[in-house]
Amino acid sequence: NANAGGFIGQIYAEGSDAVPQNNATALRYLLEAAKENSPVGHYGLGMFYLNGQGVEKDYTKALDYLRKAARKGWPDAQLQLGIFAFKGLKGAPNYAEATNYFTQASQAGHVLAYYYLARINGEGLQVVRSCPTALGLYKNVAERG
Repeated sequence: NANAGGFIGQIYAEGSDAVPQNNATALRYLLEAAKENSPVGHYGLGMFYLNGQGVEKDYTKALDYLRKAARKGWPDAQLQLGIFAFKGLKGAPNYAEATNYFTQASQAGHVLAYYYLARINGEGLQVVRSCPTALGLYKNVAERG
């Protein structure tokens, strides 16, 4: 299973008491998973390139891999793409694009996506400012922890 290989790659990427952190091994598993079109593999590689973990930081490659994972419905990739657009890591912030990705991730229950949507609505970032909407989203975040 390609996703299983991607998860093994993530385990090596993070390390634990039982599995020592090893970028080279993580990359090997993630690349193999990505070759099999696994969103887990695509997401993991996207994060490696985004953070420069075991590879040279490359926002273009990070975006490519994260978009592949997001198109397959991977909520963590949708969240990261939203953050990428929100912070303008490759130019000016694009709050409309960020809102799109955060909305997708929130539909899968991603708490951080609700937080960013609350900020966008509360600050009126390319949307009409709505304190009641922001408050409802912040409450959602608080209730989910």
